[in-house]
Amino acid sequence: MVGSLGSVSRDDWFPNQSVPVLRTADLPEDLDILVATSWATVFEVVKLRAEHKCYFVQSDETRFHDEGTDWFHIVQLSYLMNMHFLTEAKWIQDWLLQNFDKRAALIPNGLDQEIFQPTAPLEKKTDKPRVLLEGAIALPYKGMKEAFEALKDLDVGVWCVSSYGKPEPGWKCDRFFEKVPIDRMKEIYSSCDILLKLSRVEGFFGPPLEMMACGGVCVVGAVTGHDEYIADGENALVVDATDIKGARQAVQRLIADRSLREKLRENGLRTAARWPWGPSIDRLEKYFSEIAAGVYGETNPCREQTNQSIAHFYEKILSQPSSQSINSLEVLAHRIKRHVNNEFLLKLGEKAYYHMLNHKSFYSRLSKLITK
Repeated sequence: MVGSLGSVSRDDWFPNQSVPVLRTADLPEDLDILVATSWATVFEVVKLRAEHKCYFVQSDETRFHDEGTDWFHIVQLSYLMNMHFLTEAKWIQDWLLQNFDKRAALIPNGLDQEIFQPTAPLEKKTDKPRVLLEGAIALPYKGMKEAFEALKDLDVGVWCVSSYGKPEPGWKCDRFFEKVPIDRMKEIYSSCDILLKLSRVEGFFGPPLEMMACGGVCVVGAVTGHDEYIADGENALVVDATDIKGARQAVQRLIADRSLREKLRENGLRTAARWPWGPSIDRLEKYFSEIAAGVYGETNPCREQTNQSIAHFYEKILSQPSSQSINSLEVLAHRIKRHVNNEFLLKLGEKAYYHMLNHKSFYSRLSKLITK
């Protein structure tokens, strides 16, 4: 069964969104602060004008690419940019300092407790446990294929939420949801007993905390960032993210041990209560105010030129692709031809390469490969 809880566009996924969304070409030239939110956008930020520039690092994004490829190296270089660094997780803060000598401000992630709380389920729960799988199916590092495999022989109901990709034929899935508005996710969380999350790349592990806030229990992979708030056997069960058998056994353990399930549920609710959104927003506002006031130093022209030099070679890769880049494009083109029709090309191409919408040469080469 395919479910829909409302249509989500790029601009209305978050409730009460009132911040103007502008194209880079329409940005004013008197910006005080400009923030890059991924490795690809940081190269755009370099070219734009602003009094202060920040790099919000949400994970080690080299993990999105095969080691040794052009993309891997260019992501690595992005962490040498001369900007104000900030991040959402302690492990990323430590990683940036140890590997790149970058002292990033820590603005902990938080939970909007007005959005995530126990609510009436979409379907009444029964004696048959219901397990939720959440993550982008089309992104292998989200571990959705492995999660489905772990559940295939269990007597459980399986619900799935995916923002990108759909379950394969033959995968056990009782209800499937896509493009769910964030303020409707609590209805799905509250309809399920267990969240199984086996992603292998994360920054701050959001969905398990949301599930806890809605009264569910979690089985999670030991991905970087899980220990920001998860303690194995206390508020969740932690397994090797690649261990399908171990994940299956953990789910079975929760089904069989009602007292353990209740312990994790109660501790999960307490954990979620310790991560309110308000203090993080106050901390972020204070951080930006201090940047604007020059507390963290002014822009250094020489360092800004270094940023331009790094960005220069990024543009070179796009305009004169190496064999590695061409191979990556061929793989992407093959996947698009298999799974979607051409009217979705720009949308999926943008997702696959992190919103590089302004790089016409990328889309030109991709289009030629698809129409071969």
